[in-house]
Amino acid sequence: MSQRAKWTESFQQASDRISEWRGQHPRASFSEIEHTVDAELAKVRVALIQDLALASALTDIKQLAPAQRPKCPGCGRALRANGKDSRQLITTYDQVVELERSKGYCRHCGVSFFPPG
Repeated sequence: MSQRAKWTESFQQASDRISEWRGQHPRASFSEIEHTVDAELAKVRVALIQDLALASALTDIKQLAPAQRPKCPGCGRALRANGKDSRQLITTYDQVVELERSKGYCRHCGVSFFPPG
């Protein structure tokens, strides 16, 4: 299944859950409806964010030529790959996104970090 098809299916499932919830709560206030829609769409949103972030070439900078690697913000030199690590980020709607990607290391400055992008 393509990534786009997966997103469409995820949105359809959220839409179905929202419709079912609305059927069970015919007297829900506007605020309750808004909260339910936001909660369901936040689940779809986190999947899109995670997929898009992991589509970056920076998930494995070891595979990039030195000229294509991110630069150290301190000295501007190309970073070296420093293994992979997982990190968890919290989205605007309090959903957890877990990313496994390369850490970069600057031999000149002696710093290791996840490059942005």
